[in-house]
Amino acid sequence: MVIIVNLLLWLHLVALALGIGGGLGMSQIGPRLVGAAPDERGAWWPMATIFARVAGVGLVLLLITGPLMLWLKFDGFGGLNGWFQVKLALVAVAIVTVGLSEWGFARLRRGDEGGGRLMSVTGPLTTLTVLAIVLAAVFTFN
Repeated sequence: MVIIVNLLLWLHLVALALGIGGGLGMSQIGPRLVGAAPDERGAWWPMATIFARVAGVGLVLLLITGPLMLWLKFDGFGGLNGWFQVKLALVAVAIVTVGLSEWGFARLRRGDEGGGRLMSVTGPLTTLTVLAIVLAAVFTFN
């Protein structure tokens, strides 16, 4: 069982790297995409799509590996401290901000400039939320 939990932890850390890497990529491409004139956005869409997919894969893997590790290693979260509840609440916030950002991305792609404004707000909020999740994880598991 220890090997499985260790492999899940490894995959969880890889997923975190994917999520952060994709998010960092979007933090650079997103503002350029939003700031470009509609007819100049064509060059930015492929990179933005790749970064968004990388981050999305990371998020999905985190949402799969986290509960699996919790169940296999701790038999649920009943014995964990209050920081874990903070972490779970922040994960919920991150899911909402990522969802809103993806919605803004789709709206902007359809030509709705309001989608770009939404991305401009939710992108930084997602970054701050992920940093807070990592901090809460440190206090939970260390």
